[in-house]
Amino acid sequence: MQPFIVIRTYREDDELKCQDLVRDYIMSFYTKSFFALMLREITLQFIVITWAIFFIFLGVPLLFCTLSVPGCIVCLFVSTYFAFYAKAMELMKVKPSQSLVAECYEPFIFRCSPKEASYDIFMENCPYDEAHTRKFRRRIVATISVKNHHAVYNAAWICRFAIAPDYPYQKIMEPMVNLVSKNCANGGYGSLECTISEWQENERDFYDEYGFVTRQIYHKKIIGSSLSVMKTQLTFRLHTDDGIQKRN
Repeated sequence: MQPFIVIRTYREDDELKCQDLVRDYIMSFYTKSFFALMLREITLQFIVITWAIFFIFLGVPLLFCTLSVPGCIVCLFVSTYFAFYAKAMELMKVKPSQSLVAECYEPFIFRCSPKEASYDIFMENCPYDEAHTRKFRRRIVATISVKNHHAVYNAAWICRFAIAPDYPYQKIMEPMVNLVSKNCANGGYGSLECTISEWQENERDFYDEYGFVTRQIYHKKIIGSSLSVMKTQLTFRLHTDDGIQKRN
C-alpha cells in the first residue's frame, strides 16, 4: 500500500502530539550547538579561569586541576541542554492564530525508511474512505503555526515549526508554507517572517529557494555579551503595498 501525507488544519486533539514533535525538533539541535559553543574562544577562557582559580586561590595540585577541563565541558553540555529544553517548553506553550499539521498514513507493517519511501501529498482532506485509512497507522510528522508579529508592522510570524527526522523536508514543508502564505495574504498581512539559528542549514536552504530574503542578522545573548548565538530573520513579501490591508 502506498503511504501518503495529508496536510490539514490543526485540531484541538492534535495539541499533545504537536507539543511532543516541537520538543523533539528543538532538542535535535542541541548537539550541534554544543560542539559549536565548545570550539569558541569563551570556552577556552572559561577553562583557563577555572584552572587558575583551583590552582592559585584554592591550592589544588596542578595534576588535579586538569579535571577542570572535563568539568567545564560537562557544565557547558548541561547548560546547552537546558537552554534548548527551556526554549522547547516556551514554544510548546505558544498559542498561535492559525496552525497546520502534516498527518502521515503508513501501513502497519512498513519496513521502508521515510527517506527512501515515496509519499503522496494531499491537501486538507484524505481522498480515501474510512475503510481504507483503517489499514494505516497515523502519525503527525510536521506542524507549522503563525501569529501576529509584534515587532514588524502588518506581518505574520512563523512561531512554531517542527518536522520529524528522516521525513522528506522539502516535499512536506513547501505545501505547508504555500498554504500558510495564502492564508496570511487572504488575511491582509503584508509579509511572512521567520527566524532561524545558525545551525539550521536545511531551513535556511529551503527559505532561500522559496523566496525569503534576509531582513537582519543578529546575535542573541545567552550569557551576557560573551556567549551568543547568531540568528537570521527572514521575510517573504506576500503581495504589493497596494493590496495590503491594515491589521495593526
